[in-house]
Amino acid sequence: MNFKSKKQAVIGLTGGMLSGKSTALKILKECGAFTLSCDELVREISSRPSVKKKIENLLGGAEPSFVAQKIFNHSKARKQLEKLLHPLVLAEIAKRLKANKAWLRVVEVPLLFEVGWESYFDFTVAVLSSSKNLQNRLTERGVKKSDFLKRVSAQFPQEKKASLADICLINDGSLPEFTEKVQKLYHAFHTIYQVKERRHHVRKNLAGKTC
Repeated sequence: MNFKSKKQAVIGLTGGMLSGKSTALKILKECGAFTLSCDELVREISSRPSVKKKIENLLGGAEPSFVAQKIFNHSKARKQLEKLLHPLVLAEIAKRLKANKAWLRVVEVPLLFEVGWESYFDFTVAVLSSSKNLQNRLTERGVKKSDFLKRVSAQFPQEKKASLADICLINDGSLPEFTEKVQKLYHAFHTIYQVKERRHHVRKNLAGKTC
């Protein structure tokens, strides 16, 4: 399976919990990119009757709160669920990307590197934030630190995500500052793909000429 296209860019967007990756996805959508969220796709796919039944048989229940508690407290259950859902999510991503003609398409994948999906994308972008800012967001959103630690235990440390990503976005300032960073990234990709498209046309024209 391959999401890549000669005339379109497809970006894998990731980051740690509360880092701001969903905010980045929203900003990119406002700029004009076609966007997908794997979390939303998982919720949608999990609600399908046939899939919901399989989840019930696998975990003993299919309600979102039950499933969340189960997989974040039992790594075996999480891996079993991933084995069931990941092929379905990949197929849905491929289907929706194929149907869309936007020059920039962005897919938010929280566990992008952990599940080894980076090769499907032209570029990978990681949104990162300092421990201090993450702690502040935990407090603001009323998330228990114990729950946060359970969830991030299934993820690579931010340092590893940073080393694997093609581009890192640091989200440690205000929302306007982060918005400006994401907008600049969008325009940078736009410039890159304008050059790529012009080069494609030049090569096509040259190939059609004879000496």
